[in-house]
Amino acid sequence: MKLKIKKDIRDVDTALLVDVILLIIFGLFSVASASFPATIKYNVNRFYYLIRQMIWMILGIFSIFFILKINKNFIKNHIDIVFGLSLLLIFLLWTPMGKLVNGQVRWLKIVIGSREIFAFQPSDLLKVASIVYMAKFLSNNIKRISEDSIFLTVLLIMGLSVIPIMVKDFSTAVVIGLALFAMFTSAGMTKKEFFIILVIGLGVIAIILMGPGSKFRRERIASMFADSDDKMSNSLYQITQSLYAIALGGYTGSGFFQSKQKYANLPEAHTDFIFSVICEEFGFVGALFLIILYLIFIYRGFVIASRANDNFYKFTAIGLTTYIGIQAFFNLGVAVKILPVTGITLPFISYGGTALVMSMVAVGLLLKISKEGNQ
Repeated sequence: MKLKIKKDIRDVDTALLVDVILLIIFGLFSVASASFPATIKYNVNRFYYLIRQMIWMILGIFSIFFILKINKNFIKNHIDIVFGLSLLLIFLLWTPMGKLVNGQVRWLKIVIGSREIFAFQPSDLLKVASIVYMAKFLSNNIKRISEDSIFLTVLLIMGLSVIPIMVKDFSTAVVIGLALFAMFTSAGMTKKEFFIILVIGLGVIAIILMGPGSKFRRERIASMFADSDDKMSNSLYQITQSLYAIALGGYTGSGFFQSKQKYANLPEAHTDFIFSVICEEFGFVGALFLIILYLIFIYRGFVIASRANDNFYKFTAIGLTTYIGIQAFFNLGVAVKILPVTGITLPFISYGGTALVMSMVAVGLLLKISKEGNQ
């Protein structure tokens, strides 16, 4: 068994592998502490969320080894089906399968009889599926990348990947859009194409934000420029409590499990605002350590992309690294009030099954690229 595992991970990027292991371990400790008040609230086992997160982690580990074993052509040949399925799941958010959580429908629920047995976010699958699908298209057409027909197809792929989910999950749509944009830029985007995409992107964002269903989004943006003395909106309250938690942590923190903000004041402590709990319990030192781990991840991801001699692998690595990096930046930015509240989770750290598994799928692909991409 040990020999098989050693064989599977032989020649992968060791720095990236160790970095991800540290991130996941850090995440498990953080979820154990940050979720404690929620277990009291819902009267469940005190390590209920930790146990569930560990189960998803194990599934993610199996996913990594599965990806390391399968052939690259298998991925390329079946990504069309996975991409199509992910889009179908996004459109199901408008059906009775959509689950309302905190005023937004981002989840799909599986119900048997009158009991909900499972819920997941289809946007997590779309992130990875759209990146790999775009990588396949760009690599197959790299010699024709300057043709107008290729540019129009890229716009179509980006539109299908971003616009439907933007209505339901604005921040995730922005993450996907930026990842696909980075991939197309690396393939050889012209200045004209850059400005066309920029204008279209800003136009779509403006239309979504001005729509009747985006009042809460406009309030979140406005809260960025409001003083704490103002009449507190829900978003301003969340950010203010996050800043209190960070300030209470100081340089070295109050200690593991010693956060006070998570008990009553800090909303979504084990998901959206888990970084605030980390800052309160582990202080500036712990927060800096976590940020360094993300910087190492981004650096190794782009190193893997630069060394890949296969365009499909190169574009996939660029897209996946950008998606993880941008999502981490968004979550950290919300916690310290340089970005409006988005509801986006911290990769590898926040509680969430589908998010953790798909992040580990992304890691599996990066490790596979590091192992095979420069051969």
